[in-house]
Amino acid sequence: MEWKQASPIEGGFSIPPRWVYLRYYEAFNLLFRIENALRVFVYIVLKNELRDKWAEAQVVGDDEQGTISSLAKKRMGQAQTFGYLGHSIASPVMHLNSGELTRLIVSEGYWKLFKPYFLGSKEIIKSKLDEIGSIRNSLAHFRPIRADDVDVIKQNSKHVLLGIEQFLNQVLNQSDVIPTNTADEWYKNLKTLGTDQCVFSFQQSTDEQWARISMEYACPVIKKEGQLRPYMSYTVLTIRSSAVLTKYPEIAKDVCYLSESPSYPIMLKEQDAKFTKTLSFVLSRSMLVAQHESLKKSLEELLLTVSNETELIQQDHLARGELVHSVPVSASYRKEEQGGRWEWYFYRLHTPVIETDPPEYWGSLRFYGWGDFIAATDKYPWMPEAVFEEELPF
Repeated sequence: MEWKQASPIEGGFSIPPRWVYLRYYEAFNLLFRIENALRVFVYIVLKNELRDKWAEAQVVGDDEQGTISSLAKKRMGQAQTFGYLGHSIASPVMHLNSGELTRLIVSEGYWKLFKPYFLGSKEIIKSKLDEIGSIRNSLAHFRPIRADDVDVIKQNSKHVLLGIEQFLNQVLNQSDVIPTNTADEWYKNLKTLGTDQCVFSFQQSTDEQWARISMEYACPVIKKEGQLRPYMSYTVLTIRSSAVLTKYPEIAKDVCYLSESPSYPIMLKEQDAKFTKTLSFVLSRSMLVAQHESLKKSLEELLLTVSNETELIQQDHLARGELVHSVPVSASYRKEEQGGRWEWYFYRLHTPVIETDPPEYWGSLRFYGWGDFIAATDKYPWMPEAVFEEELPF
């Protein structure tokens, strides 16, 4: 047998004529995105309502009933039989399929939590999701589908997911600065946070229901090598972001997710350099109102640990903290027609998502607000790699 491969051409790929019709690829793309959007949606709603008990929500599985956690644990164990295939993902919600997500959403116990985000009755929403699920099952079991089936997926998803997309845009994008004269008690309590190494800032979603508490860490340079172009290397301190949630479970209880964003380094005079890394704690305003006192206490403990470990490693370069550690960063100078520029290799400042991370850790995952998460995002929470090359909106 001869398995033909797609071949790259200018502007795309050439598909061998013997491959299945394009509607199968389109259906897979739609279903992949819908199912993962539902997973993110279900997680966010349950996490915000149930805090650290979210994975104990009851689900009617395809073969049995149990909690999200128990079903996921069983399926992860089964997947280990062929653990060398694919990626190991520990987030429990990633192990629910679209049928189980639908049954969870419309269940008597949880519909009241999900109802505000649907523009239709429970019966209509269930019917439309079940239609999508039927087509999904045909594709998953390699039965033929019709071109009209793809249209059904598109139409139903627009009806069902419109309110969800609006909700996700608020949860995933906080671009408005919270005014410094905000009178809310939580803001007055938290705005005093900060140290010489860590500066805090506060942003909110346009509907003011979701907040991002950003902690920018000024990554110290403890070693610099190379005094001339074209190459420089540095040893820089950074924070292991996922460890924050492990060390401070009270923060993990309150936040919906934690993401990180190392800034592109800046070359200064005499080849000194500036490195920063931002940790973003995203949670609902209602959670802030209820939990800001305990959250502040945990953040103060976090700041103290970061300060102590930073000082320790600055004095002993071979030391390593629970949160702070040193990593290599390098830069090379590229000559251009008019001058030149430094290219940085700073991926080690990132903390990648690994299987043992808590589900609240989303890694270097920021959504920049062009309002099309469900149909266009290149990255999903809990997935260790992008699903396609990023499509810039400009």
